[in-house]
Amino acid sequence: MPIPAEHPVLTDGVVTLRAPRPDDIEGEAERNREGSRWNDEDARRWMTFGITDAWKRRERLMFVIEYQGRYAGTVALEPDVDDNARVHYGLSAWARGAGVMSRAVRLILEFGFTTCGFHVIRWWAQVGNWPSRRVAWATGFRLGETIPDMAEEGGERVDAWTGWIGPDDKRAPRYPWFEPPILETPRLRLRTWREDEVPRITTARTNQTTAHFLPFIPQPFTAEDARFWLKDMAEQAATGRRFNWCVADAETDQGLGNLTMFGIHHGEVRDAELGYWMHPDAQGRGVMAEAIQRVAQWYFDDEQAGGFGGRRLFIRTAGTNTSARRTAEKAGFRHVGTERAAFHISTHVDDKVTYDLLATD
Repeated sequence: MPIPAEHPVLTDGVVTLRAPRPDDIEGEAERNREGSRWNDEDARRWMTFGITDAWKRRERLMFVIEYQGRYAGTVALEPDVDDNARVHYGLSAWARGAGVMSRAVRLILEFGFTTCGFHVIRWWAQVGNWPSRRVAWATGFRLGETIPDMAEEGGERVDAWTGWIGPDDKRAPRYPWFEPPILETPRLRLRTWREDEVPRITTARTNQTTAHFLPFIPQPFTAEDARFWLKDMAEQAATGRRFNWCVADAETDQGLGNLTMFGIHHGEVRDAELGYWMHPDAQGRGVMAEAIQRVAQWYFDDEQAGGFGGRRLFIRTAGTNTSARRTAEKAGFRHVGTERAAFHISTHVDDKVTYDLLATD
């Protein structure tokens, strides 16, 4: 492989990748004090000769990331016998949130493909390492399989997200990463769910009505089911498939129900479907209709005004689900059709009713 004998200097005018220097030692030590098994002496050895030796042996092509004239972290390519490589990266806390690592990864990808001639560059991270995944998303990696027990972290086997990118791929996101905006009304605050609300979720989704109209939801809905559901909601947001909100009381912040937007079309025709459920102790107060109206307002608002720029929202439910139908009607949706025997519930196949709301309504 045409790997340079020494570190070149790579820069995009904001971030610079270069060889390590003695004045990087403290920055490396400080970064690794957070949750790392490395100590300050390990950092000194790595900055002094470890990085350079690994480069000479073609084992790891590591650069120091310089940002605002300071050590900000490291990024590396690890070559393999098939003329491919794996990317590694880590950033100091002070430099996070400014797109520094995405810039650094784009620089090293260009170096890896153009200078070194790698065919494919791979990425993987432990499931749950959202900052690492967000960098991979921002720089154009294709998301691959989630592999159970792929790696060892802290003496335990962990599942791993995987991804890859080729030399001709764009170094930009392939799909949107949805971040549900916080939306408010005088009574409500729509936000994401928290891990400490698992008990609230389990009690809300363990009931006879849910079992009847949504028989695919486990009953009882356990804490394990709730944690899996929260991870799935985060996964679907990260892959541009779903927005999900906890409908909370504006004064107490207690979760009252859930409102989700899915089946989202991103092209010129922007349509999406809504689904919702309520905690039993919050029903009968018009809460969900109010939440739907607020989401619809955001959805139909122009993107320049902070909205989604949508065209049509629709709701589909069982014909005998009178509560869900009343909510849709109270939120201003119109009944636009009925499909006979098209909605599976616990006892039989019910009719499926569709309601919709247009931006022009």
